[in-house]
Amino acid sequence: MQDHNHTIDVVKGIAILLIIFTHFEWTPEQRKSFFFLFVVNMAIPVFMIITGYVYSLSLARSGIRHAEDAYRTPLIIKRLIRYTIPMIAVIIWEIVDPHFNVLAMTRGQLLAWAIDGTVGKGSYYYPVMMQLVFFFPVIYFIINVKRETGLIICMAFNAVYELLAWAYGINPESYRLLVFRYTFVIAVGVFACKKYKIGRACSVMMMLTGASFIIAAGRMNFVPRILNRDWATTNFLSSMLIVPAMVWVLQEVRIRFAPLEVLGRASYHIFLAQMIYYGGYYSILKEKFGSRQGLLAAGMALCVAAGVLFYYVEKPVQDHVIRRIAGGRTAR
Repeated sequence: MQDHNHTIDVVKGIAILLIIFTHFEWTPEQRKSFFFLFVVNMAIPVFMIITGYVYSLSLARSGIRHAEDAYRTPLIIKRLIRYTIPMIAVIIWEIVDPHFNVLAMTRGQLLAWAIDGTVGKGSYYYPVMMQLVFFFPVIYFIINVKRETGLIICMAFNAVYELLAWAYGINPESYRLLVFRYTFVIAVGVFACKKYKIGRACSVMMMLTGASFIIAAGRMNFVPRILNRDWATTNFLSSMLIVPAMVWVLQEVRIRFAPLEVLGRASYHIFLAQMIYYGGYYSILKEKFGSRQGLLAAGMALCVAAGVLFYYVEKPVQDHVIRRIAGGRTAR
């Protein structure tokens, strides 16, 4: 069994700060800067790579060797609970808080709203992670069986999905809610966990491919004909920019920095806190600050503080529920 990788928490801590940062009110021109295109926009791909890595460690530590074992009820329930209990808290908050005007919906609309992860900045993340609970073993065993070639298979699957999404006319609102667009980057996390290496020539080619596509779509007004245009700068081609670096970081880098580690462990709760902030309170805070810099700093501080507090309050509840439900099923 491997020791806890503190580097993962540090990287997640940085990534969650970038997510709060990107959801701020930036102009289209500001979002074309190289900092946005090459750093800020890579936050979610980073999270997906780390998710693939961490889920792989979990399966390995659980002694999972066959696909059917990866769908053991306790394991599935545990993952569903970890994402759903914090989300339920958000749903309740937005229902009772008049800033969100949720009660104006019909019952059917309210149900769809909850399943879709409510609304707001990054609300697609919850439904994507719910799907990943069931989709991840497929990715894991493709890499497990096909080894390095499995990454190519997952990349091809991702490309075919993009083609089918275009051919079937899947609209951006539906496209954003589906996990399949992240198949390749999730597979990269599995690949890194398995200690496979990306050759130097391949690494250079991947980074050049990612950088070229990002520049074309983000700065040169290139409009992809097949790949979803609204997510062009964070799709599987763009994400190639960071793949070699992320594989190296996950396999070779060991760093510790306690403040970022706390943010990394609480990253999901901070993410949910920023959804609530931008959805219901950003406009209120905006009226109280004369400078954009002050508004950005205050908003980020508020999201981080609320998210960390949320994590430390909710985590014991979550652990208790998992012990009662998943643990009880294991005992039976």
